[in-house]
Amino acid sequence: MPFNPIDDAQDFTRIINSGKTVLIDFHADWSVLCRSTSQQFSELSDTFVRIGVDFYRVNVDELEDVVMEADVRVVPTYMVFKDGKKVGHATGVDGLSLHKLMGSYMTRCEVVA
Repeated sequence: MPFNPIDDAQDFTRIINSGKTVLIDFHADWSVLCRSTSQQFSELSDTFVRIGVDFYRVNVDELEDVVMEADVRVVPTYMVFKDGKKVGHATGVDGLSLHKLMGSYMTRCEVVA
């Protein structure tokens, strides 16, 4: 499943306030860790897109204003947003941690639902 790039700060604001659950991968092209977790991110998107989670990517070298707004300090950083609020995040993660991030988020959703 391809994930969509976020092109600018207005796009970021619109996406996180869309009412949908979104997972954003803050990455850098030069990061070996980002490249190594890219496949896990793609596989995870294949799974969770079926239940309504949208997946996006932000290149930290291209959108510094978004990086500052989201308070990203390391790459890769993954953030889950719902209704404009950050509801989960993981930094410098491997594939297992990324699955745990989404698993814990989905568990919280099931408890509330």
